[in-house]
Amino acid sequence: MIPSAGLTMLLSNLSANSKKLPPLPAELKRRDRLSVLLGGMVFLTLLLTAGPAEISPVRLLAGLGRSAAFVARFFPPSLHFLPAFLYSLLQTLIMAFWGTFLATFLVLPLAFLGSKNVVRSPVVYLAVRGLMDILRGLNELVLALVFVAAIGLGPLPGILALTLHTAGVAGKLLSEAIETVDMGQVEAVRATGSHPLLVLVYGFWPQVAPAFYSVTLYLFEVNVRSATVLGLVGAGGIGFDLMQTVRAFRFQDAATIILLILLTVFTIDKVSARIRQSLV
Repeated sequence: MIPSAGLTMLLSNLSANSKKLPPLPAELKRRDRLSVLLGGMVFLTLLLTAGPAEISPVRLLAGLGRSAAFVARFFPPSLHFLPAFLYSLLQTLIMAFWGTFLATFLVLPLAFLGSKNVVRSPVVYLAVRGLMDILRGLNELVLALVFVAAIGLGPLPGILALTLHTAGVAGKLLSEAIETVDMGQVEAVRATGSHPLLVLVYGFWPQVAPAFYSVTLYLFEVNVRSATVLGLVGAGGIGFDLMQTVRAFRFQDAATIILLILLTVFTIDKVSARIRQSLV
């Protein structure tokens, strides 16, 4: 126990030291006010949009009861068409692999031409950035619908849709990685009088290669999930089987397909994580 006299002295010392502390910098005060303002704006926006978004706890609770009864119709999963579903799943994986692989041939030119520290021409830079924005802005489903109408049903429209969308996303991410490289290494290679392509290979590439591999592996995972959805618009793969089984009210077969998709995504996630760790 601290004596009352000692406690009084301790409190007085703390009070005296607190008076000696410097005031908060103006920058921190400004950030605190900005954080409070942004938080208030977000909260106000949520309140104003709750009605149009139809946020209703009562409706949600009522729907949960109906959902439980609907989900029960999916069990037990049926294995009757398992070989056919496995072939469709393989087709989906092939779509994702080809879409990611073909995108890599577009990613590197887009990424380097869309980086300020590589291209000095603002016209080229803005044009390439605009192209990447268009490719990223067009959803895979929209692209797949266009290619299905032009080419026909099957996995090829899905591959082309994944290729273009992946090129836009990966090009954007890689160009931002290129713009953060250490320019000292680049200038050292450039000072030797090397050809501009050699500057890219020996100055930029060693610094952005890990980001390229990581982004590519991640987008392959994303493309596997996207390829399952593309089947809904006739682009082949296991998504087409899922649509057919649900439309025919074959919910136990649909449950088998869903379990296969989840197992595949989980496996790919673990394998790609190991590969990324080995590349770092």
